[in-house]
Amino acid sequence: MPEAARYRKVDLHTHSTRSDGHFSPSELVDLAVEQNVSLFALTDHDTLDGLPEARLRAAEHGLSFINGVELSTQWNGIPLHMVALNFSADNSALLSIVKGNQVIRLDRARRIADLLMKQGLPDLFDEAVALAGDSQLGRPHFAALLVEKGFVKDANKAFDRYLGNKKLGQLRDVWPELEQVLTALAGQNMALVLAHPKRYPLTVTKLKRLLSDFKKWGGTGIEIVSGNERPDSVRLLERLSRAFDLKASVGSDYHGPFGPWMQVGKFTQIHESEVDLVWQAWS
Repeated sequence: MPEAARYRKVDLHTHSTRSDGHFSPSELVDLAVEQNVSLFALTDHDTLDGLPEARLRAAEHGLSFINGVELSTQWNGIPLHMVALNFSADNSALLSIVKGNQVIRLDRARRIADLLMKQGLPDLFDEAVALAGDSQLGRPHFAALLVEKGFVKDANKAFDRYLGNKKLGQLRDVWPELEQVLTALAGQNMALVLAHPKRYPLTVTKLKRLLSDFKKWGGTGIEIVSGNERPDSVRLLERLSRAFDLKASVGSDYHGPFGPWMQVGKFTQIHESEVDLVWQAWS
């Protein structure tokens, strides 16, 4: 591998307050610099809104910055996330998908509010929208309201009692099909990476089927590590990246300081020499 392709620390999966992260885009970049990250991407859920701020702060620090976004999709009824990286912020195909997912998120929030009402709670939709502000509306905002109004003592209880999948159902039918998203973005000069593959309810056999479809429809990469992965899981994903000719991506999936392993630029070690790194082509 050319020396220029190597970075001392790379993080291509992080979240700011523009979706469900703890820090603003600027604060997140500052944290990346403190952690000696050399190549950094902001990948908020279904929004590009934080990219200009993050890019400006990265330029002030001299930090190499990559445009990113984590897109919500589904495959065979299973919700999946896909990270798009290194795209132009005015890419019309990507902007169309992001806009569509934002509409879906609003409709999904209305459905969540209706399901909570069926559990005997008041209509929290308008308050959740107001609380979300510039961030992406989701269940954490409803959880915060339930805590604020005294229905539960903390967010974990909110999910256990009201917002978990057993109470709300999976709401799986809302996101666009993976094939639809991939075929729209394939050939658009960006990396299309399957996010955290080991977090989905899939056997290895089903994961291989997913990766076969992902590659067939235009996917280009797989996240071989996302935060504190088990080393054996990372080794498996390294092998699968080679078997399906998918470039390897890495990231912390950092949302905030919520545990000792949660930090920008911090994730289980990979074997760089054994995989084709997604960022090698950008050097």
